Amino acid sequence: MQVQKSALSNGTDVVVGTPGRVIDLMMQGSLKLQEVKLLVLDEADEMLDMGFGDQLEEILASIPPKTERQTMLWSATVPAWVHKVAQKYLHDAQTIDLVGTCR
Repeated sequence: MQVQKSALSNGTDVVVGTPGRVIDLMMQGSLKLQEVKLLVLDEADEMLDMGFGDQLEEILASIPPKTERQTMLWSATVPAWVHKVAQKYLHDAQTIDLVGTCR
C-alpha cells in the first residue's frame, strides 16, 4: 500500500485497481478522482455479480458525471441487469457484440 501511495503522490495518468483498493486509497486521500476522463470497468458483470455494486457506486459518485467522461464496460456476458447498469452510468451507451449473443 505504501508503494502505491508513494507512486500516486508523484502523479499518474493510469490507475488500475480493485474496487476495494481504489476506495482505500480514496479514503486515505492518496487517490483523487475529480479529473477522471476515462473509466474502464473490466469484467463488469462479474464485479457486480460478486457484490461490488456498492463499492462501484461509491467510486462512480467520486468521478465527474457521465457526460464529462468516457466509460467502458468490458464483459464476456451481458445479462439484462448489466444493460440497466450501463444505461445508468454511461452516456450514449453502445453495445459492441463480438460474438453475436447480446440482446
